[in-house]
Amino acid sequence: MLLRQRLPEDFPQVAHLLKEAALPLAGLDQTEGWVLESQGVLVAHVAVERTADAALLRSLVVAPAQRGQGLAALLMHRVEAMLDVPNLLLKTDTIGPWAERLGYRKVPLKHTPASVRTTTQFSGSTCSETPIYFKEKTMTHDTIKAAVRERYAGFVSRASGCGCGCSTSQGDPSLKLGYSLQDANAVPEGANLGLGCGNPVALASLKPGEVVLDLGSGAGFDAFLASPRVGPEGRVIGVDMTPEMIARARALAEAHGYTNVEFREGDIEHLPVEDSSIDVILSNCVVNLTTDKARTFREAYRVLKAGGRLMVSDLVLLKALPEALKTDMDAYAACLSGALKKEDYLAAIQAAGFLDLRVLGETSYDLNPPEDAPRNPAISPADLNAAAQAVVSIQVQASKPQAPAKESLPECCQSCCPTA
Repeated sequence: MLLRQRLPEDFPQVAHLLKEAALPLAGLDQTEGWVLESQGVLVAHVAVERTADAALLRSLVVAPAQRGQGLAALLMHRVEAMLDVPNLLLKTDTIGPWAERLGYRKVPLKHTPASVRTTTQFSGSTCSETPIYFKEKTMTHDTIKAAVRERYAGFVSRASGCGCGCSTSQGDPSLKLGYSLQDANAVPEGANLGLGCGNPVALASLKPGEVVLDLGSGAGFDAFLASPRVGPEGRVIGVDMTPEMIARARALAEAHGYTNVEFREGDIEHLPVEDSSIDVILSNCVVNLTTDKARTFREAYRVLKAGGRLMVSDLVLLKALPEALKTDMDAYAACLSGALKKEDYLAAIQAAGFLDLRVLGETSYDLNPPEDAPRNPAISPADLNAAAQAVVSIQVQASKPQAPAKESLPECCQSCCPTA
């Protein structure tokens, strides 16, 4: 699937898409546009009107047969990344909640840049009463989380993805990450979305009766693998911030009788888990999706019991990424632009208080996206090649210190020694 600028000869196909969606054509000839093209057919379109300090996005449409695959979000993220203006706006009375998940907020006209009042959707009567949504074009915590959430929600509808486990190879990508065919066949269909970059369950040596926490549990793949290892006397808790992932995982757990597994919606930077309640924490290529890695590891330390274990698979950098990837939201959602230098990642774990830190494995990472994945023209083949030399997958183990033993007085002196 190719992302490119709209050409004059594209107008008949664009007009057809807009008419199918009951969107207006008026003023479209005064805009620039981008399209997603698959085998010569346009499957998505968005138009832009630029001013000195803002860009108004309009005429966002996806072909009916291609809806539900996250194409609108991909198109928006990549076009936004190419716009060299500080403010973004769109007017819509149908996709407001969706726009808010992308980081836009509903505002009155008086809170919009004055320059946009001359654009087609503000100066005429076409969309005069339509609500306005506004976003500052910066990589804020909220916009990053919204982009990640939207991308991973799309993986649920597609039943597979190109997140941290992105690969061009055929077959189940989990088999190349240390999972066995038996593992892949042991979980319910729909749980394994191929989004990881390692196998933390295999590293964890889980024991019957342990309480396990999976950070960024997705559709439940690692949680379901952990379930029989801890047995009926143990428990597995999955935490994920994407509602669609939580809904999928809960439905699979109920349908397949996983009575010792539960899934909680929440941010792993603010875990919905009690202090000192967890024996083992697993995480598979998710910490890099957080905007505050140090806080994430502090939260992990908080909820672990004394002596508890941390087992993480994640992506780190051996050197800096190209600038084009650092500001690409799609690269953030694929665990790339959010990656820390290896030494900084390990230092964040130690700074949280963990001991016995060990890197158990380190492998190269396949950066080649599938052939049908939309391509951001701002990222060149040279950028991807440089990134491939910079990114590796590591498997890390650490533990929370054991609680110090309480000192006790000799039995013969307990009644005579001062207590204060």
